[in-house]
Amino acid sequence: MRLTHKRSVFHFDYTLGNSILQTTNSHPYLGVTITDKLTWNKHIDNITASANRTLGFIRRNLYSCPQHVKESAYKTLVRPLVEYSSSTWDPYTQVLNNKLEMVQRRAARFVSGDYKSKSQGCMTELLRQLDWESLQSRRKCRRLTILQKAITGHLSLPVGKLLQPAPRTSRHTNSQAFATLAATKDCYKNSYLPRTIRDWNSIPDSIAKRQEPNTFKAAIASHIYKQD
Repeated sequence: MRLTHKRSVFHFDYTLGNSILQTTNSHPYLGVTITDKLTWNKHIDNITASANRTLGFIRRNLYSCPQHVKESAYKTLVRPLVEYSSSTWDPYTQVLNNKLEMVQRRAARFVSGDYKSKSQGCMTELLRQLDWESLQSRRKCRRLTILQKAITGHLSLPVGKLLQPAPRTSRHTNSQAFATLAATKDCYKNSYLPRTIRDWNSIPDSIAKRQEPNTFKAAIASHIYKQD
């Protein structure tokens, strides 16, 4: 697989022994599908299909169970499928976000037994009643939590050389803000570190200054989920 955005690509046949290796546009790596254009459409198509199949299985087998059993099955068997390694592939387009949220909406109707709630407003209220955060908010919380652990030395993520103090702060940034990373391609601009730095700079100063991962995680979750 050749990873490039160039319009004119130099093609070279790689060989293993006497066999020419076949080219491919995508390939799974550690559970995440990588494409030659570094987009996440293929990966999200795969995980939502898997999650919907699993949700269909528990709907067929647990339809007469109490609500707490259905909810436990969703959170144990379905939601992890659409959240595995999500800090890596967290999408920035509304189309892909909606595709992921649809999995949770189907699960919410199944768990609550309410199949009449189909409008956006009704679904928002249904999720609020279940006390379920949006998957998008959960991914954002996870990205920020990982960055905080790296900053405070609780995670061996080599970001030190890439994180530089912001040259100046404003009322829209906190005192712990970092300089944003310049990007000319959307795939890099919205990749983990450039995107998470922008999110980090906008969180409240009282949260950004926290050093203990557990207290930071609780505070940032409360801050983000209030916006749902």
